Amino acid sequence: MGSRGRSDAGNPLKLDVLGPFRARIGGRDLRVAGKKNAALLAYLARRGGAVPRETLMALFWPDHGDAQARASLRQTLSAIRRDLGEGGAVLLPAGMQAVGLAVDGVEIDATRFDHIARAGDPEELAAGLELWRGDFLEGIGPVTPEFDRWAEAERGALRSGLETVLLRLCDAHSASGKTEDSIAVALRLLALDPLQEHVHRRVIAAYRQQHRYDAALRQFETLRAVLQAELGVAPEPATLDLVREVRRQRSGGASRHVNDVAPLCVPGAGLPPSRPSIAVLPFRGVPSGSDASLLGEGIAEEVIVNLSRDRGLLVVSRQSSFHPGIADAQAGEIGVRLGVRFILSGSVRAAGSRLRIAAHLARAEDGAALWAETWDRDIGDVFAVQSELARTVMATVVGRIAEGEAAPDAPAPVGHLDAWRLGLLGQRQLHAHTPDGMRRAVELLAKAVALAPSNGRVQGLLALATLYERWNYAMRTDVADVLNLAERALALDGRDSRAHCAMAVACLLARDYARAGHHFEAGLAANPNDDLLLIEYGRYLFYTDRPEEALARIREAMRLNPLHPDWYWNIRGRCLHLLGRHAEALDAFRHVAEPAFYHFAYMAACHRALGDQEAAEEMRARLFAAEPDFDPGRFLAALPHRDRSAAERFGGELEWLRPAFRDTAAPDTA
Repeated sequence: MGSRGRSDAGNPLKLDVLGPFRARIGGRDLRVAGKKNAALLAYLARRGGAVPRETLMALFWPDHGDAQARASLRQTLSAIRRDLGEGGAVLLPAGMQAVGLAVDGVEIDATRFDHIARAGDPEELAAGLELWRGDFLEGIGPVTPEFDRWAEAERGALRSGLETVLLRLCDAHSASGKTEDSIAVALRLLALDPLQEHVHRRVIAAYRQQHRYDAALRQFETLRAVLQAELGVAPEPATLDLVREVRRQRSGGASRHVNDVAPLCVPGAGLPPSRPSIAVLPFRGVPSGSDASLLGEGIAEEVIVNLSRDRGLLVVSRQSSFHPGIADAQAGEIGVRLGVRFILSGSVRAAGSRLRIAAHLARAEDGAALWAETWDRDIGDVFAVQSELARTVMATVVGRIAEGEAAPDAPAPVGHLDAWRLGLLGQRQLHAHTPDGMRRAVELLAKAVALAPSNGRVQGLLALATLYERWNYAMRTDVADVLNLAERALALDGRDSRAHCAMAVACLLARDYARAGHHFEAGLAANPNDDLLLIEYGRYLFYTDRPEEALARIREAMRLNPLHPDWYWNIRGRCLHLLGRHAEALDAFRHVAEPAFYHFAYMAACHRALGDQEAAEEMRARLFAAEPDFDPGRFLAALPHRDRSAAERFGGELEWLRPAFRDTAAPDTA
């Protein structure tokens, strides 16, 4: 292996991943064809060591079967070796089960940058900045959702390293009396993240040292404006004290009371720019089983809704974090099962008309406590507490909100606690996703709407439950009343993702595809972490003949809700069936514990396509046992395919069912 470890003793392969991807050997650029090939090579370079083939298959071909993914990996590795020429020698198979790069045969700019970021010498730090040509793998992507998430995390970690280099260089220049250089580096740092108040203070202090008092005050006004616009907070006391001193010196030393820099509040500390992930567990009621338990569930739900609106944060869905057994597990187990770095939990203790609410943030990896807070409130203030808790968590844990939006206030509270309670109970039934549960959800949510007609979220949930009761369990596509209900919900709360979801699905069933697409996109803009919205978006893409895009959305939904309901597999299976990947489709359908009648129709078609007539006949028998009056024609007519040829292709696959239909069903006299 040592003889193959270097492409050439004097010419190691050089990989640049900071900025656009580039491979060089001996000063000559090498062409790596295809973004997936470049992405795989960059992944091996950043990971280091041997990487299991299964890891690469899951990262780059997540929607392929095992055999197909293995073949794709072999082909990609062969193509990379050809593209690298003599440099391909660094790409070594570490046995049949793993692949890696020979560490002595490749130089990687990001690896060198990591080492420099830990150095303190100003000359080395300046050299590190010369390596930075841009963000990690700039211009490559999207590849797959799995790889893109990894790349985003790497991007954040490297950008955090860049900020460290800039900050150390800024302080080094300041210590050596190079004030102008220090200001230039600090301003570059603020261009990356204008919310770093401590860096603004460095600039203000440097201007003050140069007696450029007006420049210092302009810098303060820039800081104050960005904090207000992005976070809705005022500068820290240390900043205000510094500005008072600047103003005092600017006025010739006279003491002045500076009203316009009076502190309003102290913002929480920000997090590194890499995207964190969090699960919010239902707040435990004390005593157990009391109304406090339901209240704790509602508070956690409110926090999830608010946190999910931050595009910089991956928030696991309510259904997974509220799953039985999760709350009692150890932090490490929760982190593994839900795929998160942080866990927010808490308790609610009710005593008469008073509430004590405690919240705790822990790191999933080791259970270390990171933050805790307690609120004592009257029970009538529960909605204010929910909003305050969500905002505090965002300010303390998440950092700034993406796209410059301040943390949104919680929706206006319902006018009556009974309505709030009914809404929670209805949502429980909706998430259960059974025929009886959905009927119960409609009843409970209708009562909540009657009590609180100004609550948009409850109306959006009622619209969804009504749709599911009709469409999922009766194949009914009458949606006029649901459209009206969803429109009212959006008029009351235009940022509620579930209201957008209800409107989008209703428009899909009404064959208004453009309007449906608009509301899916609007819902994702309001809440990019709503797994139900994502899975329904996948269904929409499937019906508009975009199954590959649909699979990507479905994977996102399943990642956000690792304990998702069975019917998510149904949507995945139907996409795979449309793509002609029948064996994979069958694997997906088999995850559905209680299949509906139409699952058997799809599975019968898949078995016939694979040449297993015996299994197809078994599925046909189960289909007519579940739905004796099943008519393929009427069933297909109810499916809202924009391109009817897709439905017709499926109809052709089901044509062989018609003899059984004629034998078992009553004549159609319509």
